[in-house]
Amino acid sequence: MTASTDSHHDRTDAPSETNVPAGATAHRCPYCDRPFRHEDQRTLHVGLSHYDRMTEAEEAAFREVYSAEEAELGLYRLKLVGALVVVYFGMLLLYAVVT
Repeated sequence: MTASTDSHHDRTDAPSETNVPAGATAHRCPYCDRPFRHEDQRTLHVGLSHYDRMTEAEEAAFREVYSAEEAELGLYRLKLVGALVVVYFGMLLLYAVVT
């Protein structure tokens, strides 16, 4: 396969240099043969790197996985902001007590 010449691609069409341990299950990209540990990771890769070649079924799967990942990231960000607020006010209270 040839490497992508589009500057927005991360050259994922190039041969993968990732070694998969013997006996491990790898979900491989149907376009560039890159191995992934989880099916969701492969689906996101296909949707982001091979969007111009993916089938309608792959596009539907990508949209579903992308939405789920977006929801997970939103929850992670909310927890992160909450933790920062707790740390900030904890330090503020500690400063008030010490001084």
